[in-house]
Amino acid sequence: MRIHQIIYVLILAASFVFFVLYPPWISSFMFVLTILLAPIDLIVSLPGMLTKSMLLYVPTVLEKDENAVLKLITTHTKSYPVRCIIAKVRLSGDDFSAKYKLICSPEKDIIREIAIDTSHSGVAVFELKRIWAVSLLGLFSLPVSINAKQSMLILPPPIKPLNAVALQHGTQLRPKPGGGFSEEHDMREYRHGDPIKSIHWKISAKYDKPIIREPLVPPPHSRLVHVVPWKNTAQRDLILGRLRWVSSYLLKRNMPFYLRLSNGSEIVEVMQEEDLTNFICFAFGDNTIKINKSDRLPSRFSWVFRIDAADNRG
Repeated sequence: MRIHQIIYVLILAASFVFFVLYPPWISSFMFVLTILLAPIDLIVSLPGMLTKSMLLYVPTVLEKDENAVLKLITTHTKSYPVRCIIAKVRLSGDDFSAKYKLICSPEKDIIREIAIDTSHSGVAVFELKRIWAVSLLGLFSLPVSINAKQSMLILPPPIKPLNAVALQHGTQLRPKPGGGFSEEHDMREYRHGDPIKSIHWKISAKYDKPIIREPLVPPPHSRLVHVVPWKNTAQRDLILGRLRWVSSYLLKRNMPFYLRLSNGSEIVEVMQEEDLTNFICFAFGDNTIKINKSDRLPSRFSWVFRIDAADNRG
């Protein structure tokens, strides 16, 4: 836009010199026309400048070093002409700091993309506070408030911990209190007090004694993953990478668990991948994320798994 203003000033100066040196009407006409170009440009472009808007889009969760783009999508309520739209996006975070200045098309639903650096893990916050709609001749720009803000979590890669052998715990089933239906069951001899309806008559006839079909369920989970605080970025990525691996290992085996940071009293219950993702956001310092805090804890944990940055087995 600045170059167009400079060109306009040069043309205005040239027309003024022409007007001074050549008094005939043609020089006066050119000088007046040049002066009127500025208000005409503003009047013609103002409806379009007031109706332009923009949407900001970034991926929510990414893997470290994964290809990703920031997208700006132009929108407007009515199709009035303007020259272009200038957008300034600010990137902030513990490990992120950058500013992007993008010149975008004023046409509706046109997408402007820019590659995002994902070489660092963490929570990156992209903020678009306002855009500038530029007039047709580029002489004026009007700020338009947007206030779009989106965060993006870049995850460190999963890393198998050195003490992963301690995770080899199978889920032991137990009789379901009160009986009832269960996908898992066991067969045993009838004992006094067992409900008659639980007798498996076909098998009982085969063994010539009453056999009970006893429903089995897993016990309430009481596993705790204990995460040791990190001292630097390298340790943070290593510890959270090991946490991702452990979480995937347990959840794939239908083994939910509790999670605690050593320097915090909050204990989070991880029932699905989303719970872990929210916890990692929280660990990165994003306090706007709602984590799955657990109010009711078991009286004691069946086992505790420790995750730290140590290089030796422990």
